[in-house]
Amino acid sequence: MEGKRTIISRRNFLAGAGLAAVGAAAAGITGCSPANGTEQKANAESAAAGNSGNTVGSGHWSWSVPPEPVADADVSETVDCEILVIGLGSAGLTATVYAAAMGADVVTFNAASTAEAEGAYCGAYNTKYDEENGIVYDAAALRKDYAVQGAGSNNGEVTGTIWDRSGNAIDWFAEYCKDVWAYECGPDSVIDEGIHEREHATHMVYVWPDPEETQEQKRVYNGFTKFVQVAADKAESDGARIYYSTPAQQLIVNDDGSIAGAYGLKSDGTYVKANASKGVLMATGDFHHNDEMIEAFLPIMKGDLQTRNPYNTAQGDGLKMAMWAGIPLETGPYCIGLCWPHDFTFDEYSPSKWGLIPFLRVNIAGVRYTNENLDDEWYSTSILCLADVKQPDHTGYQICDSKYGELVDAELFEECVEKGVIFKADSLEELAEKVGFLDTAQFVETVERYNENCKNGYDADFGVESEFLAHTSITEPPFYCMKRPVLKQWANGGLQTNKFGQVLNAEWKPVGGLYAAGNVRAGLCGTHYLWKSFGSNKLNAMTGGMLAVKHMLGTWDEEF
Repeated sequence: MEGKRTIISRRNFLAGAGLAAVGAAAAGITGCSPANGTEQKANAESAAAGNSGNTVGSGHWSWSVPPEPVADADVSETVDCEILVIGLGSAGLTATVYAAAMGADVVTFNAASTAEAEGAYCGAYNTKYDEENGIVYDAAALRKDYAVQGAGSNNGEVTGTIWDRSGNAIDWFAEYCKDVWAYECGPDSVIDEGIHEREHATHMVYVWPDPEETQEQKRVYNGFTKFVQVAADKAESDGARIYYSTPAQQLIVNDDGSIAGAYGLKSDGTYVKANASKGVLMATGDFHHNDEMIEAFLPIMKGDLQTRNPYNTAQGDGLKMAMWAGIPLETGPYCIGLCWPHDFTFDEYSPSKWGLIPFLRVNIAGVRYTNENLDDEWYSTSILCLADVKQPDHTGYQICDSKYGELVDAELFEECVEKGVIFKADSLEELAEKVGFLDTAQFVETVERYNENCKNGYDADFGVESEFLAHTSITEPPFYCMKRPVLKQWANGGLQTNKFGQVLNAEWKPVGGLYAAGNVRAGLCGTHYLWKSFGSNKLNAMTGGMLAVKHMLGTWDEEF
């Protein structure tokens, strides 16, 4: 279908289209032939076992002992290419599309049977539309803000390079694919999806609405997950060779430690061997679907947390392959990827942005556990999200009374009550029964204590500011409860890179022939998904994938 770029009004935008180092990197699976199998395994075992603490070094992790090298007899197909992309999510997709468009010989291995990417938005800084939308891109200030918000854990050179070039990169991608799927772009200040809402624009946002969608395009655009497959098909028409249902299994490592390609496991149980002359891009995503890696690297996310990601392919395959090749992982902390449910139609949960409203917060036992006014903008793994995840069933409950309209959108609140996603009762005892609080007396006592603090204008227990207490006392029936369960969203990090996307060894030197983009890459966020831009995860992945290809092709200094 035909599409066009639009710098759109608020109305049109809302309406839419209808672990510690694992040994020296030079160690590992050396050589490219099965004849070196004994040496390969010994070196990789040494690399995978050189850790302690919350790393792989205890030796009891499944990846501590690498697999046997792939035997020639098990290889049913050998392909030569210039660029090998591993993964076809947001990072691998743009890399594949861009490489094919530039005339490069590109092969892509993908574990799933389709391209896959969830979410809606792709942010972009430093765009050609900034001035007309009143956006001032202060690169230095943004870098400092991320360093502070990320507790120093993000790599300013890596993220800064991506941000500086994201405007032209994302615009190129959207324009190149507009013949197969239309896009829209606008300032982030016009987005109201029930989670984010801003008064002033800080950057531009690209979206790919679904033209067949009948839902009013107010809260979210649902087209991206369909668009990625159409874009992958376009890359194939440009000459890309995509191997679906072919998860990469092992990197091919030269005697000097550089990467020559990878083996992919085909559905018939045999392997395809891909030799890449210019480079291999790790775009394998994160590891939050792998319970063992969560236990090793992010135990705060351990347990029965549900995931909002539907694909179940975030298994940490890229990290395993790197460790088996003797490439060190970052020491951490890894990015904690937690969120409240993104229920954009509010059929199950009230708007997630209300999770920050300082209504009384209790757990299922009816016990208050936090200051309710710790954040001023919603973002994944916000402080209150971290407080909620530590509660029974990883769930918090917000309690308010008939004064709710003083702090939230009363019309939307009433809509959620009618849908049954907000509990309503005429007494605290009735509310406790409807919600299922374990101890009604404890719950009532907690509310009475909170009301005493509100009456005094001083929260002696947790320190909520007095100006909020007059609005959040629970004295005027009916009474309400909003449920805030916490879900897993991602678990980012692992491979250290430079600004070009080259993976680094223990000496902080590039591992020849190996690049990384997207959530497998360290330093993109920090301890949590940073909040400065709507769509920053896609921004980092999509731009990073294309920049890595540019470096492989020797066109880094040329603009898109």
